[in-house]
Amino acid sequence: MDSNTSLNRSLSTVYAALWANLSFGCVGFILNATVCLIISTHTALRQPFNYLILNLSFSDLLVSCAVMLNGLLDYFSATLYVSHRIAGILCHVNIAFAVVSFPGACLTLLAMSIERYQAVAVVRLRKLQLSTVRKIIMTIWLLAIMTAIIPIIYATLDPQYPYECSIGRIDHFQLLILSLVVFVITCLLPTGIMLIVYAIIIYKLTHEMTVVQPISSLIVSQREKNMRRSILPILCISIFSAISSAPYIILSYYTAVNQYYDPSFRAPFVLKYYQLWVWTATFFILTPILNPLLYNLASSKFREVLHSVICCCHCCLIIKTTTGTTSTKPIQLETYKSSTVQLPLSPSPSLVRNQLAITTPVDTLSLIQQSSDGL
Repeated sequence: MDSNTSLNRSLSTVYAALWANLSFGCVGFILNATVCLIISTHTALRQPFNYLILNLSFSDLLVSCAVMLNGLLDYFSATLYVSHRIAGILCHVNIAFAVVSFPGACLTLLAMSIERYQAVAVVRLRKLQLSTVRKIIMTIWLLAIMTAIIPIIYATLDPQYPYECSIGRIDHFQLLILSLVVFVITCLLPTGIMLIVYAIIIYKLTHEMTVVQPISSLIVSQREKNMRRSILPILCISIFSAISSAPYIILSYYTAVNQYYDPSFRAPFVLKYYQLWVWTATFFILTPILNPLLYNLASSKFREVLHSVICCCHCCLIIKTTTGTTSTKPIQLETYKSSTVQLPLSPSPSLVRNQLAITTPVDTLSLIQQSSDGL
């Protein structure tokens, strides 16, 4: 009886986790895919800063995929829908999405903070080119992939419930140190520099009273416009992403380090601090959902294009519903033509004048066309 009750509870927990992960993952995937589609298909948004937003949205898209895959992985493992080998492969893919996305997001947020600092605090700044931004994005993802190589190799799936997919025990001390150093360089260090840069920006905006004119630089002429349109939305995105994503990744690396000394460290640690683990995972899931909502405040052009796309979709739905409810009987237009004699291919001018005098406007247009063809 106790075994059946525990089995039912475990299955109910698995189903609840499945629907929660699928719901949050699908919403985040749709929102970030919409952001990527809008920025990549509209030429008005192909600017350096919007490309950085596109890159951040793509990293959130990977997080959404990892969330959905994690829910499916729990369900497959609990119901034995797939073999443990296939589930292990899915676990490696899940860790790849999760671990690659975090350094990509941190480095992108660092690039965005530096770009905002240059736009606000530097006089006579040379405009950032799209080619430079593309090189920065390529460098970001190369570093992100390098960070994720070791965790992907040592990703493991627990053979027993709750079938947790996590970074397993890294049995080589050199690889463990290398993984930690790369994680600090690509994740923690960019986050710290980003917070320092935004602190300097806020200090300049709140304590400096002089504003440089936009003719001599790229600085926005009004301090209120800077605070409202440029700095505050990006600051909210950066701080929320760092606070919500970092704890879960740090806990994962913390357990990986302790597993080197004690291979059985993870299971008791997760059970002891289960609520902490759940809350950090929840905030990690919410990141790709709330970030696209903040993009509207970060870019005015993106906001305008998004509004036009929504209005266009709304108008299409209205037209579709209207045409579906109204009658589809075609309207017959009656054309009145006078009975006239067919003109030759090369009519004489007198014949044309006589014919024009007795025809309606519809025939006039046709006769003029025939005359011009004949001549």
